[in-house]
Amino acid sequence: MKRLLSLAILILLPVSFLSAQVVTERCWHLDNLQFLDHRQDFWRSHKLFTTAEQPVYTGGLYNITEVHYGFGLEIIEPPFAHHYVGATTALGWRLRGGFAIGGGTGFLKYNDGYTVPLYVDLRYFMGRQRVQFFFAMPAGFLLNFDNFRDYSKVFGNPSLGLVVPILKNTHLSFSTGLFTQIDRDILDDSSFDGPWHDSFINLKLGLLFGW
Repeated sequence: MKRLLSLAILILLPVSFLSAQVVTERCWHLDNLQFLDHRQDFWRSHKLFTTAEQPVYTGGLYNITEVHYGFGLEIIEPPFAHHYVGATTALGWRLRGGFAIGGGTGFLKYNDGYTVPLYVDLRYFMGRQRVQFFFAMPAGFLLNFDNFRDYSKVFGNPSLGLVVPILKNTHLSFSTGLFTQIDRDILDDSSFDGPWHDSFINLKLGLLFGW
């Protein structure tokens, strides 16, 4: 009887140990899978660069308000050529496919005066990921009401930038480009031999709102 009892105990102990080990391994694997799922969900929710399409501004009104800083290139001695700072705001409509068109105004302060820009705001947003690169081409008139004839100009500002979401329908915008302003006299008088344009490398930081 004692031999049978001892034999049963010897058989049951390894079986119990093996069962407990299998259960422990199953629990560990389940916990590990749940952890990996939670980690993937976290990165999905926080990842800015993603190949998945996002419902970002598929169409509708937009407003972009930016602060500017530009420093002159090459010929910087003439008035309105050394540097400028200022702010602009544009309101427009974003079309499906990434194109956007609007109109804007603002105030630019130069080393020798000021101008008030009135311009068309053209943009193309690339892709539909959360962080979007864009190409912009604001172009129009720079008005100076102190000396309209001599200091008013036309300009173009091709630039590249990106927008980063910070709130619902609100993005942080950063861009850099070449800001070129052209003296109107060159358009009226082909024999005009003075400095006919000024160029700046400009940096713009702002907020893009969409509805």
